[in-house]
Amino acid sequence: MKNIVFIVVVSFILFSCATKPKAIAGYNYRIVKIDSIENTYLIYAERADVSIRNTNIIKIASEKTRTKCRKNNLINVDKNYKFNTFSLYPKDLVSHHIGGITYNGTLIPFDKDYNVKKDLFGTKDIEGLCYKYSQ
Repeated sequence: MKNIVFIVVVSFILFSCATKPKAIAGYNYRIVKIDSIENTYLIYAERADVSIRNTNIIKIASEKTRTKCRKNNLINVDKNYKFNTFSLYPKDLVSHHIGGITYNGTLIPFDKDYNVKKDLFGTKDIEGLCYKYSQ
């Protein structure tokens, strides 16, 4: 009887401590605009769950690559995609006079439009203009 209880307890502990599959993190973003500067694509995106559209836009930088996208993986304006974004703003820099951020050897200036955040973001979910599935 002790062995059965021991086996049940150990089994319970092993199953409860087992690693669970990681949920896909990130937010759904709606693509507002796609632009480019020299060797960098600039993807303007906004969280899909905003209450007032085009008021909280972020700019995502992606290196221009020679990778060919399949048609269903190509980023399109007005479509939603799940991205894990991270800021490229220099850490520990406190300045209100910075005019942009250098990415891939190119200075990406901040937009004068106050609806676009004064920051530049990156993501590993995009390669060029190709959306890489996070699954």
